[in-house]
Amino acid sequence: MALAWTNFASFDEVAKHYESIKPLVSKLHTREDDIRPIGDRNRKYERIVKINRNCYALSDGYHEGDNKFLPYGIEDYDHKTKTSTFHWDRLGKMEYYAPIVWRKHKDGTEAVQIRNCIGDNGHFSMGRYAFLERHVPRSMQFIMGHSALQYVGIGDKKHYLAKCKTVPRGYYKAHSSQNYYRKWMQVKDDNSALVFTRDGSELPYTGWLHDETTGKSLPQKPKVNKELKKKYKDDIDKFFEWGMTMSPLLQLSNNYNSAKAEELREHFGGRHDTFTPTCAREILRSPNHPMRLNYWVMFTSQIGESSYDYTSMKYEYTYPVKHVETKEQLQKVKSKFNAFINTNAGFIAKPKQ
Repeated sequence: MALAWTNFASFDEVAKHYESIKPLVSKLHTREDDIRPIGDRNRKYERIVKINRNCYALSDGYHEGDNKFLPYGIEDYDHKTKTSTFHWDRLGKMEYYAPIVWRKHKDGTEAVQIRNCIGDNGHFSMGRYAFLERHVPRSMQFIMGHSALQYVGIGDKKHYLAKCKTVPRGYYKAHSSQNYYRKWMQVKDDNSALVFTRDGSELPYTGWLHDETTGKSLPQKPKVNKELKKKYKDDIDKFFEWGMTMSPLLQLSNNYNSAKAEELREHFGGRHDTFTPTCAREILRSPNHPMRLNYWVMFTSQIGESSYDYTSMKYEYTYPVKHVETKEQLQKVKSKFNAFINTNAGFIAKPKQ
């Protein structure tokens, strides 16, 4: 399937291209569905959608605004009855969730809205990024940055393209009980999309200006809450000393570590997401806590190192906590322990983003 590159220069080019495309008609799509692929008709989910005569969306498909190429979670298929149940309340509007939306206003000015994928700051979608790279307006550039950050560049300036955290109301209701989703998703518009405008007086491929009221600031790096951690300093030090003393006696292995992890889950409710920072602090504060050993094993397993033995054709695992002979080795383990505690016991203060 050939990849199409458009990089339209103006609203009129988008409208003209839309009119030039013959709607795709098949067993799955009627003429009324108005499926107009941007390029290769085998990639029909990548299409131009006419919202109205002054608004067109360039869609990569399978996002929360596409009612023809549905994202995961909209359709529930019952294999016994061979029937489907559709959760239409989990879908939003095409012109909101599409990666690129072109608009032409009454005064002749043009605007382009560019949106990232839905998810937290660490989420990514290579399909969305490939689409943006091929279809952002001419003179703009989609930039893949480091640390899961993306930008839209114009000339020598780049604008941060934040992840979209706004979800349809039905989507929110369906996932609000899950910790991962609850941490970032919202129903209210998060203003994450970038909008660029042009007054039409420039050449078709120049003159784009960022609407400063749109988009978000770069996320700040998480910082350690030193005041909170200070309250647990003695408990943390004693736990580390106790754990290092116990380590030579432990029969660390995949099976042993997994068994201890399962005991830890069962003790705190039986689910993988029920072990919270509150649980970790409870263990740190209680020298006789029944899960103290299990918590230490959680740490040791996370810093375990593996290598493949081609003779036995098996992975061999080593645990740094069992091989501390020098100050340098101890410092290395302690540094990893510090990072583990900061995250696991909730001492990282994540700024609002």
